[in-house]
Amino acid sequence: MSDELTSGPRPDAGLIHALLDQLASEFGAPPFREQIAAAREEYFARAGKVFEDDAEVYEARMVAFLEWYVIERSLPEGRPPVLVALERTPADAANGDRRLALARIATSHRSLFDIAEVKGNRVELEDVLGGARFSVVERRSTIGFEVGAILEARVVWDGKDPLFAKTFLFHPRDARSEILNLVDDSLMAGASGDEIMGKLSQLYLRWHRHGHLNAGRIYKGGHTGNTAGPVVI
Repeated sequence: MSDELTSGPRPDAGLIHALLDQLASEFGAPPFREQIAAAREEYFARAGKVFEDDAEVYEARMVAFLEWYVIERSLPEGRPPVLVALERTPADAANGDRRLALARIATSHRSLFDIAEVKGNRVELEDVLGGARFSVVERRSTIGFEVGAILEARVVWDGKDPLFAKTFLFHPRDARSEILNLVDDSLMAGASGDEIMGKLSQLYLRWHRHGHLNAGRIYKGGHTGNTAGPVVI
């Protein structure tokens, strides 16, 4: 990261999460209704459509979609909402923390991670798509973070430590070997990280709809060996 993003005051994690909510509200309202509708179709075509009877998965996936939309999905002017918001925020002392937090959100990193260690409120992660290692502070709770678990998450730098953004997708532990095999074969076939995470998200939905049973079989069943294309659910 640049010196501009690693120096200066350290925004509170609450500010980063609050800004994500504000961005979702601002860029989900007029005149952005058509943009968010198109983005929603694009996102769920890749990650698998969810419905209200998917219970807790529905809410989590909607929050994950909004996070992706405001950070990664470009508007017609060629920039995602977070950068548009940064450009609109005055560069003065009163808005210094906000601008810094927006810049750090814009440079956040979403990927698929392998949990290598959990110690107190710190979680050591291996990026299974890019190979980097992160030592992330989780101030909410590390309950549910288990060594060997594979999860999709977003990491945001706060000036001192990497923090998690708002959402996680924990894949079933019983499918660990199938997930890693799918990742390796898909990367060798030239699939992008987004394609791989999208396919795994679809497999997660299939597993969820099967009552959390047969995780290894379901994830293996979605593994074609040479592609990260869509999974029929």
